[in-house]
Amino acid sequence: MRRSAPLAIVAVLFGILLLSGSLAQNKNLPARVGFVDPEILFAAYPGSQVGELQKQAATELQPLKQALSDLQNKISNGTATAKNKQDLLVAQQAYEQASRKWSGKIDAEQKKIAPTLDRLIQQVAKQQGFSVIMDRRVAAASRLVIYAAPDTDITQAVIAAMKKQ
Repeated sequence: MRRSAPLAIVAVLFGILLLSGSLAQNKNLPARVGFVDPEILFAAYPGSQVGELQKQAATELQPLKQALSDLQNKISNGTATAKNKQDLLVAQQAYEQASRKWSGKIDAEQKKIAPTLDRLIQQVAKQQGFSVIMDRRVAAASRLVIYAAPDTDITQAVIAAMKKQ
């Protein structure tokens, strides 16, 4: 479910190429591309701790981000002291360490849920006639998809299927 953006882009482009190749061979095959928001699905999953872990991570990381921003501004403005420069290194290390800690916890929770979500996404996609389902945020952030009609997002349908389980 969770992949790095460049890998996801390559995988999506490869899938689209394969799909377009099969469409060229069979003009009767309808092709629909849909989207899903995995973050919403992880948070909506019954018993999931992902949303709570993300809130805790944001609470811990926000003051560290602010301290980094303040120190970086001083350095870029030329008003930083030697201590500020040292403090920046310490703050960067603290942020990276806390970020790794929370990423590890969130990833571990997501790995427990991902196989079930993948199965539900596939089930809903097949029921609704989609050939390809993409991560909405990755598609938007990568500018791979500029526009998608609202009816191509199956996130709520997957949540409904999740509740029926």
